[in-house]
Amino acid sequence: MNINNVIQSAFEAYQAGDMSKAEKICKKILARTPGNSDVIHLLGALYYQNGKHSLAITYFQKAVQLNPMLTQAHVNLGKVLQENGQIDEAIACYEKAIALAPHLAMAHNNLGFVLQEKGLIEEAGACYKRALDCDPGLALAHNNMGVYLEKKDAYEQAIPHFLKAIRLKPNFMEAHFNLASVLLKIGRVDDAVSVYRNIIHLNPDNTDAYMELGDIYHKKRQLESAVECLLKALKLNPGLFYISYNLGNILKDKEAFDEAIQFYQKALELNPSYAAAYNNMGNVLRIQGHMSDAIVNYRKAINVDPRYTHAYNNLGNVLKTQGQLSDAIVNYQKAIDIDPQYIHAYNNIGSALKDTGNFDEAERYFRKALQIQPDYSTAYSNTLLSMHYNNRYSPGSVFSAHIQFAEQFEKPLATHHFPHTNEPVPDRRLRIGYISPDFRRHSVAYFLEPVLSAHTHDNFEISCYSDVVVPDEMTKRFQGYSDHWEVISGQSDGEVAGLIQKHRIDILIDLSGHTAGNRLLVFAQKPAPVQASWIGYPATTGLSSLDYKIVDTYTDPPGTTEHLYSERLLRLPETFLCFLPDKDSPDIGPLPVLTTGHITFGSFNNFSKISPDVFRGWHTILKKVPAARLIMKAKSLADETVREYVMSLFRDEGITDDRVELLSWTKSPQEHLDLYNRIDIALDTFPYNGTTTTCEALWMGVPVVTLQGDIHASRVGSSLLSNVGLPKLIAGNQEEYVDISVALAHDRERLKTFRKSLRDLMARSPLTDSKGFTATLEMHYREIWRQWCETASKNAYRFR
Repeated sequence: MNINNVIQSAFEAYQAGDMSKAEKICKKILARTPGNSDVIHLLGALYYQNGKHSLAITYFQKAVQLNPMLTQAHVNLGKVLQENGQIDEAIACYEKAIALAPHLAMAHNNLGFVLQEKGLIEEAGACYKRALDCDPGLALAHNNMGVYLEKKDAYEQAIPHFLKAIRLKPNFMEAHFNLASVLLKIGRVDDAVSVYRNIIHLNPDNTDAYMELGDIYHKKRQLESAVECLLKALKLNPGLFYISYNLGNILKDKEAFDEAIQFYQKALELNPSYAAAYNNMGNVLRIQGHMSDAIVNYRKAINVDPRYTHAYNNLGNVLKTQGQLSDAIVNYQKAIDIDPQYIHAYNNIGSALKDTGNFDEAERYFRKALQIQPDYSTAYSNTLLSMHYNNRYSPGSVFSAHIQFAEQFEKPLATHHFPHTNEPVPDRRLRIGYISPDFRRHSVAYFLEPVLSAHTHDNFEISCYSDVVVPDEMTKRFQGYSDHWEVISGQSDGEVAGLIQKHRIDILIDLSGHTAGNRLLVFAQKPAPVQASWIGYPATTGLSSLDYKIVDTYTDPPGTTEHLYSERLLRLPETFLCFLPDKDSPDIGPLPVLTTGHITFGSFNNFSKISPDVFRGWHTILKKVPAARLIMKAKSLADETVREYVMSLFRDEGITDDRVELLSWTKSPQEHLDLYNRIDIALDTFPYNGTTTTCEALWMGVPVVTLQGDIHASRVGSSLLSNVGLPKLIAGNQEEYVDISVALAHDRERLKTFRKSLRDLMARSPLTDSKGFTATLEMHYREIWRQWCETASKNAYRFR
């Protein structure tokens, strides 16, 4: 037979994919000529194609032994050794091939690839360059050079190589994906989308392209498009559990919570050991208010992966919301034990400790988070908030700490200030923006809703920027009050600031200060020409980019507190608050003492507000009114450790357990309000006064005794009582606080009068006059806008 013709027929069968025929021909040739290195080489190639790597290595090695000059056999042997994890042996093969044929581009390319796998990046880059010098048309080398440049962060230089690889080989999917990846890294998102769309055009069944495209749309908050892409991916490959998982994540962000749970469950059917699916299903259940089910799923995630820090942290968060602070702290600590750099767990432990009244230890954890990540503004804000509860800090030191916050976090953003193109026309319709994570059932909402519901939309265009994590029925009401409703959860501070500037907001209002979920670093970028802080925080923000702090003449009398603010004080004439009582408030019952025979004092304030001085005052009151009882209600009191600590404080003063009742949860707001029907006299906290609790008590006919201090946080009670016409319940010092409380306890006629008249007093006071209050606020908005217009006009004239 003509041996060359037969070899050619074997090669043609190989190229056609008919490996069986090619193998038979090769073995027939070897029976005649056992030492034919070309045929042995071809057998190695077809065994490699069939996935028989051991046989492939054997035949390639035999081929180069028979013919050491067979360059391609050295390359192919290197390739299969490389894939077999025998990197050093592969390198030796490629080097032999290059020694035999210095201009063999594929050998240089493959050598570069294995060097790259060994971490020898620069050496790999040199190999790719030599490969392209040898053969500028080698698509694989262009792709690998692009990857090399990408690893060096030379993204713009990498792009032409990926494009060249694609032009040379249009169906080179890896190059397409690499190009899209680089485009995303340099922010060319729309171009990356086009690349993925092109991949799908070339290969409509490419699951990865649909998934990557869905991820982009998810990040861009184009959730419908994201869902569409992931559903196509799922249809192509229904057995991939992480497609269902990612669909669950997108649907969670769409607030399609029931559907999200269904896809998490689907992912878990496919992979019962996927801890992230249990964790994220727990997150959705928490949002829906199914706390017990959320806890079950977090525990399942931990059972599957005992080192899953996020599940421990999330479990801690749910336990914390339920007041189970000790258990929450245990779980946060487990997360830290696993990952000592887990800043969120440090921050959350600090928050839980604050709620137990352990302020110094709380600050230690906040500061630990800041040591790990100095730009973690949330922990810094929590430190500042905690300082208000800790009586070892003077007002001046608290102010200085806020200024230090601005120095660290605001100052670097000064170059990010947005240009303002707002028309400096004093009397036009003004665009007012409110930012808050608390457009929901939250204490802030009771003072914001009456204003948003009463705004005059002919003169003011209202935009709300909602960072609400768990929307509720109040969220829907707030949305109805707004001309524009924007959900900003999940967006960066820069993105939110850009959105506000795009909307050309004239006056932007902060409703959080340094409380949880604040967006102060949005304000630090000055997206609106006039910015103010209101109601959410009882002190300065420290930011120079916030122009005003809205207060009143009771909380901040002229000449008393200006030195404690970085903002200018915008004093409203009567009250800086307007309260909206719950429309389903229960009826006011009879005075409890007439039924029980003893006076019942009460405090429903957050436990962190109950300072040692407050406890001393309450001890004294209970001693001076020997038959009296005290009811305390706070979320933290669900924790047995906190309860025992509180009871021990009273026992140490000789007050028996039967005189103190500790409550935590109630099933509904109405049940919470109904508890005031068990209270004769409410006792305010100091130096951090209550706000919502004072308004609720007064609405339910319960007088409140407050102690007026020297700063805003300690004068809110004074503002509320003054506006309701009860100045005689305001004490100037702790002794007066005790005396007023004791005297009131002995004056049942006065208590009966309060019981009958307080709700009416509240209803007729400035404190619940939503229309009057909002008109006053709008008047002040108009005035500060007019001042900005004057300044803007002067500056425009100056620079002509």
